[in-house]
Amino acid sequence: MTSPEFMRALLATALAGGMAMAVVLMLRGVVRRWLGASAAYLLWLAVPAALLGVLLPAPRMAVLPMVAIDAAMPVAASTAGTGLPALPWSLLLVAAWLAGALAMAARLRYQQRHFVRGLGPLRRREDGVWQARGSAGLPAVVGLWRPRIVLPADFEHRYTTGERQLVLLHEQVHLRRGDTVVNALLAAMQCLHWFNPLLPLAVRRCREDQELSCDERVIAQGGGARRSYGNAMLKTGLALSPLPVGCHWQHPHPLKERIAMLKRPVPGKKQWLAMVLLSLGLSSGLGYAAWAAQPAQVQKSGADAAYYSVKLRLEVDGQARDFEVREHAGKPFAFSMETPAGHTWTGEFKVEPLYAAHVALSGTLREGRLIITAPRLVVEIDGTARMHARTKDGDSLFKMEAVVADLGMQAGAMAAVQDPAARARVGVEPADAPARTPGFADMPPPRYPPSMNTGEVVLKVDVAADGTATGVVVDRSSGHADLDEAAMDAARQWKFVPAYKDGKAVAGQVRVPVRFAMDETTTTTEESTS
Repeated sequence: MTSPEFMRALLATALAGGMAMAVVLMLRGVVRRWLGASAAYLLWLAVPAALLGVLLPAPRMAVLPMVAIDAAMPVAASTAGTGLPALPWSLLLVAAWLAGALAMAARLRYQQRHFVRGLGPLRRREDGVWQARGSAGLPAVVGLWRPRIVLPADFEHRYTTGERQLVLLHEQVHLRRGDTVVNALLAAMQCLHWFNPLLPLAVRRCREDQELSCDERVIAQGGGARRSYGNAMLKTGLALSPLPVGCHWQHPHPLKERIAMLKRPVPGKKQWLAMVLLSLGLSSGLGYAAWAAQPAQVQKSGADAAYYSVKLRLEVDGQARDFEVREHAGKPFAFSMETPAGHTWTGEFKVEPLYAAHVALSGTLREGRLIITAPRLVVEIDGTARMHARTKDGDSLFKMEAVVADLGMQAGAMAAVQDPAARARVGVEPADAPARTPGFADMPPPRYPPSMNTGEVVLKVDVAADGTATGVVVDRSSGHADLDEAAMDAARQWKFVPAYKDGKAVAGQVRVPVRFAMDETTTTTEESTS
């Protein structure tokens, strides 16, 4: 991962996490009043869900090969890179972030060591818990890998027998739920996103909800001993320093809120079901929103693969058409022909290199939905491969001649799109150069709509001699208005390499299929129209 990519991921997670924190901060008070403190604590699961959502792969959007309308020659698939450019100051940003992260880590480590040292020597009791020489901030759960319940030196004198049982139960709830792991993750987030101004408030409120939720569980399991538990709270001293990895009575402490919470009834089964569904719904919703908000990834073509020109002459029931398809090795291309008698022949083929100067042209040929044959033709470069096939009833005859030429690793418009230097040389051509159809120069991908619909839109784009898109219409709809609109909005911003004829740029028109897909996509070339 390069430094710009790292900074982009860091900023994306900070933004997604900040938005999730803002939503939880707005909802926690209302949810706590309606469903209880445990429901408010569960809401914080939305923050890691949002972070995970923005780190998952973005929705995929594949731009298929465009097809010239005024010539029977589909040009090569072309993609525009969407990666963040390697800016000169990116390393300085990483260095600044790293300095802040290390400073925050040093601060949290100092707070942890200061709290632990303030406990003095620890003595293991017969009941398995530990007792300290000090009292500030105790009782508490301390540590991550081997968390221990630590009691104050005057534990037996400070609390009554009933209160001691409730205090131990409180700390045991922390241990069983893994709250020390949660607090360690909060500390890690403080180091990673130290620049997020909302994070300190979110961490403080999350730990408050953690304590309130723990109190709620103690009341539920402790037989409703609310008065004894309230007295134990009033007898507990506040810590003089924070404890980043652990559960303790920090300063300031929401003692007033905790005492008021004791008056509330314990949540029943219906409330527990409601709080779980609310937490899952909010977490999945925010995670999905963070994932869907990412810019769509453009499916890249195999620029390092061999590049071929396939000139096809197709004849169906006496009607002949000529095509030229340019595609990388192993990438499928397609064609279709329909006769007045109602026979529709479609083929999907690909070129694969074999031994010296020979390639294999393989694929499937269909008449309607029925596969007629799946040939594999071995042909010499610049040689001619021939085949014919007939329907079972004999009513329709298909003939194909193919001439395959090796164009090298990249060719023509493909090189002009991917290589800035080549793009600058597009206008320099001999006067007798053949006509060339438009190609892509700058193609920002469409933004994937929030609906996450899938489908393929085919656009007709009028390209001026200066390469700008002067008109965009939907030639074939995807069936989803939001996908059609997203594709059209993007196409209006595209910059094209104009068509050339006799060495001069001319206006032209292209058909651009744009596929929106959530899964791995395949690249196909449509039949051109004259």
